Amino acid sequence: MDCSLGACAGAGPAGAAVAAALHFFAAAQCLLNEPYPGQADVANETYFDFIVVGGGTAGAALAARLAEQSCASVLLLEAGPDPPQESIVPGFSSFLKESRYDWNFTSVDDGVTSQALARGQQKQPRGRMLGGSGSLNDMVYSRGHPSDYYEWAQVAGDAWNWTQVLPYFKKTEHMTDPKIIKNIELMRYHGTNGEIEVSGTDVQGSPNAKLLQAFGEMGFPIVDDMTYPHKIGAGRFSRTIRHGRRDSSLTAMLNKVQNRNLYVLKDTLVTKILIENSTAVGVKALSNGEELFFYANKEVIVSAGTFNTPKLLMLSGIGPRAVLEKLGIGVVQDLPVGEGLDDHVMVLYHIAADQGTCPLNERDAYFDVIKYLYDGSGRLSYSDTIGVYLPQKGKDPDVPYFAIYPTCIAQGLLSYDQCMQGLGYTSETCMALSEANKQSELITLGVVLLKPQSRGRVTPASADPLHDPRIHSGTFSDIADMEQFPEAVKVALSLVNTTHFKKLRAHVVDLTPESCRGLDEEAVIRCQVRALAMAAWHSVGTARLGGVVDARLRVRGVAALRVADASVMPSVIRGNTNAAVVMIAEKAAHFIKNDDGRDN
Repeated sequence: MDCSLGACAGAGPAGAAVAAALHFFAAAQCLLNEPYPGQADVANETYFDFIVVGGGTAGAALAARLAEQSCASVLLLEAGPDPPQESIVPGFSSFLKESRYDWNFTSVDDGVTSQALARGQQKQPRGRMLGGSGSLNDMVYSRGHPSDYYEWAQVAGDAWNWTQVLPYFKKTEHMTDPKIIKNIELMRYHGTNGEIEVSGTDVQGSPNAKLLQAFGEMGFPIVDDMTYPHKIGAGRFSRTIRHGRRDSSLTAMLNKVQNRNLYVLKDTLVTKILIENSTAVGVKALSNGEELFFYANKEVIVSAGTFNTPKLLMLSGIGPRAVLEKLGIGVVQDLPVGEGLDDHVMVLYHIAADQGTCPLNERDAYFDVIKYLYDGSGRLSYSDTIGVYLPQKGKDPDVPYFAIYPTCIAQGLLSYDQCMQGLGYTSETCMALSEANKQSELITLGVVLLKPQSRGRVTPASADPLHDPRIHSGTFSDIADMEQFPEAVKVALSLVNTTHFKKLRAHVVDLTPESCRGLDEEAVIRCQVRALAMAAWHSVGTARLGGVVDARLRVRGVAALRVADASVMPSVIRGNTNAAVVMIAEKAAHFIKNDDGRDN
């Protein structure tokens, strides 16, 4: 019987039951909504005690903490709107990239690296909505390695070493993974009383179980807690998911604020920090074409992110003198704003295999939606990410230098258009990859350099605040970064020699650029890496500690102005950055309250 051609015959009760079910699922979609803060009714030229610029991961957490002071008024300004329903559903997180909820940043083509990517540009998705990138990321909870923070302490002081930042990680954490909670040693590093839920992802039937088994066969120990400070091996990452829904500083902290002293303005772009006599006194903003001014009695805190924070600072006269003068912007303070851009370098390799690792068909996908709407369970309710941490030969064996992140793509699931949008390859590369997926499952292996030495920079494209910043990735500006890749790539590709993948006739999909052919093995890998290199979306360092801001996150030479977001990190940590950004916001709140005499 073909129901797609018209109505099916049936008795009255059956039709009524189907209609009732359809009505139930249509109504269930409304349960995906979140109680986001309403748009504040704020008059132009109003004064507040604190103004927070940017309602992303850091800004949402910081505003919520500052609003705990009932006598302090807090204005939070966010350029984007509320997140859509797709943000709430873990299985839909990838659909927000390249939407109107994404800033859709890309790097400048340097003509040398990333030439196998479309237009030679690396994609840099960033959340343009309340919650920022915490509303569209993959919800991985990772802290990096203790050595990352001891590196920070060398330039920013002991307040930023591992022992001093750990309490601020634990403050917002609500760990619920049974494997970790039962382990006394692991629980030394976790909190259970914080707002943001950090849950386990030991999902029955996940294709990642077979991948973990294969990594174990390759000699990697299986790790229960990938946030444990001394981990080398393979395991599942903890996730910020609560009862099948994304959890973040927005949903767990800002949404819970009931005080009337917090004012949130969405769809409001801050275009300039107002500075008088080397003191930040307020901000200029744009909302629905109207220019607005808001003033701060105490402080302005910029939490606009790694790309927009340096842009805003420079448009306000804070930055390298040569850059500002070239743009015709008066110099308020000559600081290395925008310099030191740091990010993990990622190269994707693809393994084709017969079916048997990641089965999924269209009917399964439809059922997943029904199951999620019914009781919040099923594959849409989680985001199961695994990884492998690798040490570097000749270095500390307990410190990871590379990571391998596998992703399973069912046969026929990756279309040409999805490849172009999601991976950003050239047309020819996406054609070859989508054709391979028509015949086989794909295991995509992200080989990631966790501690690059190369640095890039961010500058305004012009003095117009509506223009996107120019992102110069600087990938492989230090050639030593590229020299480290061949060893890690060989380890990753040895996955095809494991028992499971041998049975499935696994082989590497050859996406080698023509210019790389005919070289010896290691030279081919280095050539591939240069051509296929992309950002891992963990950019930091453009208003860094020790350079632009002091140890208490105060902008040097400008009173009443701080920065609190990923841009202050002196270097990228060995892991995803979201948890560390929340930690920075917690420390910023402590500094501000302490300086204001109200720390509690």
